[in-house]
Amino acid sequence: MATPDIEETEVIATEEIYHGRVFDITVETIREGGQTYKREIVHHPGSAVIIPVFDDATVALVRQYRHPAVRYLLEAPAGTLSPPERPEEGAARELEEEIGFRAGRLEKLTEFFVSPGFLEEKMWVYLATEMVETAQKLDDDEYLKIVRLPITSALEMITDGEIEDAKTIIGLWLAAGRLGFQTR
Repeated sequence: MATPDIEETEVIATEEIYHGRVFDITVETIREGGQTYKREIVHHPGSAVIIPVFDDATVALVRQYRHPAVRYLLEAPAGTLSPPERPEEGAARELEEEIGFRAGRLEKLTEFFVSPGFLEEKMWVYLATEMVETAQKLDDDEYLKIVRLPITSALEMITDGEIEDAKTIIGLWLAAGRLGFQTR
């Protein structure tokens, strides 16, 4: 069966079934290639992810409890964008809020859809360098510990299964490549 063109795909109905603080959920009825079907869609404004690398070749990650995973995870600093905030603005804001630093240089590494089968969230990943210390500004419901380690150790933790968060894995591998670190 041939794949229909996007022009042949239309949303014919949308029903909001949940409206939350961070995301909304709709059920959409779609017509594509003469077929009609329903999809549950999680609507999220997107996130900025930051890989902060210091002059001594260390990276700052955060350890925080993630209830859906039922464990503490080691992750890159990241956060939800506040529309109409641009991704690079969100990255700068989240970097300072979560680890208490500003970047003299913020470079986009990539952007990707998290899980496009049901979630419209896109993540923008930035490499932060030329770090300048300011002050951490955590939200009231944020409990995290900053973990600073050599970027080479973080890469080993990925291959050893100690870092399990996808955005962090993607960001660290891309940052290491951009900075000329060996990846195995």
